[in-house]
Amino acid sequence: MTGPRLYSEEEVTHQAYDIFLELAPDNLSEQDVADFNQHREELGFIEEGEPDEQWHDFVALEIEPELFIQVLVGLEFDNQDILFAKILISRDKDAPFCHILWKDSE
Repeated sequence: MTGPRLYSEEEVTHQAYDIFLELAPDNLSEQDVADFNQHREELGFIEEGEPDEQWHDFVALEIEPELFIQVLVGLEFDNQDILFAKILISRDKDAPFCHILWKDSE
């Protein structure tokens, strides 16, 4: 018996970023979108890693670290980072899943 067919971490990180870019105008303020677009080349970051414990409050499924990645998208300034989205995305090609926690609008 073989295990699940998985996307690489790089592939799923790119998918998460594409989803972020597509949905950001509907989920962030116009100012946040403008700030991200203006500064993403020099200050933007995309970090992937193991999902943290916070996801248990938002999704009703077992989060197996080998099957899911957490992707953070934001801007890194000298005095303060701005996190625009925290994304939980599945690596399993046969069980797509993505959930995004968006930055609160101010």
